[in-house]
Amino acid sequence: MLIEYILFSLKSLRQYKLRAFLTVLGVMIGVFSIVAVITIGQGGKELILSELGRGGANLIVAHSTQIMMETRQDKLDYLTEDQVRAMKGDIPGIEDVAPEYFLSTTMKVRGENKLIPVLGVPANWFELWKLDIIKGRIFTEQEVKSSQKVGIIGQKLFNSLFGDLKALGRQDVEVEGTYFRVIGIMAYKLELGPWDLNNALILPSSALQRLLGAEEVYEVLIRAKDNVSVPILKERIKKHLRKLFSDREGWEVTTMDEFINIVDKVTDIISIVISSIAAISLVVGGIGIMNIMLVTVRERTREVGIRKAVGATRQNILYQFLTESLMLCLLGGIVGMGAATGVILLIAKVMDLAISLSGGAIVLGFTFSCLVGIFFGVYPAHLAAKFNPVEALRYE
Repeated sequence: MLIEYILFSLKSLRQYKLRAFLTVLGVMIGVFSIVAVITIGQGGKELILSELGRGGANLIVAHSTQIMMETRQDKLDYLTEDQVRAMKGDIPGIEDVAPEYFLSTTMKVRGENKLIPVLGVPANWFELWKLDIIKGRIFTEQEVKSSQKVGIIGQKLFNSLFGDLKALGRQDVEVEGTYFRVIGIMAYKLELGPWDLNNALILPSSALQRLLGAEEVYEVLIRAKDNVSVPILKERIKKHLRKLFSDREGWEVTTMDEFINIVDKVTDIISIVISSIAAISLVVGGIGIMNIMLVTVRERTREVGIRKAVGATRQNILYQFLTESLMLCLLGGIVGMGAATGVILLIAKVMDLAISLSGGAIVLGFTFSCLVGIFFGVYPAHLAAKFNPVEALRYE
């Protein structure tokens, strides 16, 4: 009997192809949005967590909360590089530390002045972050000690400035009137706004210190020893900094797990909000299907009368129109999922991202389209099922 209902539905859909297509458009867009948003959101979230976590869960970042303050008086709570190095001996449980210096400078990129982030770091900073050098090398401890004018450049910035990878080792970049020889290209998949490492220049900490004419350290990267509890070490670092700055709360200490948890929650909230908006379009699509089904029931009143006259029960008529509504939504769902798959594959290829179609998103899209078809098809089907056969046959 189910096959018979499906054949009836397909016959009706074939008869009114354009109307069927326009009817399922809303469901198609809704399912497309849900599948695409969930899959791309999940892929983006995995990428962010993977890049943030590449240094390991035992990384801790200590940074001054006064770095954004504008008055000179507010910038008093900074560390010197000697104080940063001393933390390794003063605080039990620290395996390694790396001070970070920052500078924003303007460079001419493809004819346009562009603000470029410049970081000054020691050689061990790359090991702490476990960053990939895709070509060339990082600078050595000796080059840091002697303030050599060398630098590592983000892949995107290198391509914008020089284009050809063969230029590595032969090209200089100018920072505040001083030229630095590019010796390595760094790749980082995560773009973090203005501090995107793919568009950054990394210099030896001593060289940037000399350029800035200052030794203020506002951020420190710290790695905990393997056998040490990271939360306990975090509290030790906070206590140490409060002691250095006479109990002022001018520094914030964050573990990598805390960073990842924050990002995890934010991406989840964004996905839920966008999916909810997509679900609204599904409901709108469902209302469209109910309207068309009501029109269909009126147009086929005589057909219902004939079917009832030859023995069809109310249940038969109910299932027939309910199946037709369900088939419309399934058709929209399948087309929507197909379109989402194509867009996802295209984005993955263009942006070189490892995004795979989410099984959960497909199940969710399929389930939603079924539920919409059933929910919005019940009323028109019920209306058709309760037709009086005699009155239905007289209907013009």
